[in-house]
Order: sequence, then structure tokens, then C-alpha cells
Amino acid sequence: MLLLGLLPVSVALASEQADINYYAISGSTTKQLLASMEEKGPADNTGRRFHGYTRWHVSWTYDASAQQDGCVIDKVDTEVSGTITLPEWTDASTADGALRARWLRYSQVLREHEEGHFRFAQAAAADIRRQLGGFSSGQDCKAMYKEANRLAQQILREHQQRERAYDRETQHGRTQGLVL
Repeated sequence: MLLLGLLPVSVALASEQADINYYAISGSTTKQLLASMEEKGPADNTGRRFHGYTRWHVSWTYDASAQQDGCVIDKVDTEVSGTITLPEWTDASTADGALRARWLRYSQVLREHEEGHFRFAQAAAADIRRQLGGFSSGQDCKAMYKEANRLAQQILREHQQRERAYDRETQHGRTQGLVL
């Protein structure tokens, strides 16, 4: 039985994709691994290097229709893309079992921390869909587009601020157990 009559008029679609990239590190001691990550790790926009790093981008499109009293957004689509960059220990077989076990735990926590960064992008996209879905303005559609885009940009800035707070609060993952 198909119940199309129960679907809402406003439809929101989301596309979310995070790619995982790896950079090679080497060493047979904790000190060597840390030095390798410090030297080869991904850099942010300021050039500061990290052991892992997540870059993300949120975009949105919407359809709107002119109504008697202005313009209303009928449909919102968001797309979230991102890249999570993590270290890959290329010569783990040369190290002792205790270090390999610590590395396994470290790399799992690092990945979880970086996936946490990507969740801010997903949350931003969800907020954009929620706040722009059904958004209306007493203005013409061209003016409403500008207003809707300002709102979406503000939502992005809020989530970027929350993401920076996430790193401060977790000390870039240390409070989550990110210790080698």
C-alpha cells in the first residue's frame, strides 16, 4: 500500500560523504612515531600540523515559489563533503607488541575524534535543511534568496565555532584518550 498523500509538501534531501586519506609514518618507538606525525601530518590553513585533520564543506540548494504574500522555500538539498586525513604506520612490524597495541588504540581514538569533526558538518547541514525548509519572506524571491543564504552562512559559522570549541574542550582528543 502506497501512502503518497501523507508525504509533506516540503522535501529535504541530504548527501554526505567523507573520504579517508592516509599519510605514511614510520618508526619503531613512541618518540619516532610522534616525530613522524609532527613532520608529516596534515596542516590547517595556518600551516600548523596535526596528527589527524578533517576538512569539510557544506553546500545547499533550494527551490522556492512565489506566493501572494512573498516567497517560500519548497525544497532544500544539502551536500556535505569532507576529507579525514590520518596516519598510517608503514613499518609496524619492526616494533614491539606493546607499542603496536598502543598504536592500535591511538589510531582508533584519533579516527573517532576526527569523525567527531565531520559530525559538525552533518549537524550544520541538518540545521540548514530544518531552518530553510518552509522558510518564507514577505519579499520577492530574489531578496528571499539573499536572506536564506545569510541564514545558512550564519548556521555554518555557528557550527564552525562549535567545532573549534570541541578541540579546545577535548584538547585535540587528549581528554578522549588520544595518548600514544
